[in-house]
Amino acid sequence: MGTKSTRGAAYYYAGGEKIELTPADDLFAVEGGDARAAAGSHAVGRALTDGLRLVTRDELGDAAKGLGGSKSKYPVFRSHGAVVVALPEVRVEEGRKAQRAKLDKWLKEHGDDVTVVSRDGDRVVLRPVSESGADALALANVLTEEVGPEMAQARFIRVTPRPGT
Repeated sequence: MGTKSTRGAAYYYAGGEKIELTPADDLFAVEGGDARAAAGSHAVGRALTDGLRLVTRDELGDAAKGLGGSKSKYPVFRSHGAVVVALPEVRVEEGRKAQRAKLDKWLKEHGDDVTVVSRDGDRVVLRPVSESGADALALANVLTEEVGPEMAQARFIRVTPRPGT
């Protein structure tokens, strides 16, 4: 994808603030069938959604080789005590007419890399053609930095520890 975050650092924007992400090299977010196949057909890890599971390197053993890294479909990070999984979707909100025009122009210029999934008034949902959560994170950051919409953020699953643990 032609949209890369600066210096390969993992981050996202929330409320105008840049939030750093630390790769969680000991965790993987994998689709359920992939997790079962890698673990010898028994369910491993923690269910995040119907089809997505959070598994540890130990649970996968040798099958963990090649699953992580920047090419991962669902990269896993740590941030502020939570585990964060980046999904291959970007939500954009922009109510200002001039900025919406700038966003539309940007989307036309980058149509080979980005698919518009839905558009409802001031909200647009995008998906990187690569289907990569890492590319969605980079896409949201580039949109924030180049277009400046009110909000552009990759869709995340955030797993927080139970209180008192």
